[in-house]
Amino acid sequence: MAKETTKEARTAETAETKAEVAQEQAPNKEQKTLQESVYPVSELAANAKKVFGTRQECVAAALKAAGKTECTVTEAKEIVKKFLKREVK
Repeated sequence: MAKETTKEARTAETAETKAEVAQEQAPNKEQKTLQESVYPVSELAANAKKVFGTRQECVAAALKAAGKTECTVTEAKEIVKKFLKREVK
């Protein structure tokens, strides 16, 4: 009977340990999927029509004005959007 109790205790500990490890690993997977790739300005400008719906020159000028040499697509979209809406003086 003591052997059975020991086996049950070990099984319970093993199950708890596996559950804890799974919980710790889950946030790491989410963090990896939330991180975006960083691209150089030249690559973002080269794909300007497809990604931003504008010309290469606009993307290059917007990112240069913002002082960026590389950034994510999301960040670049926001910069380009603000740049295109700026008032011409």
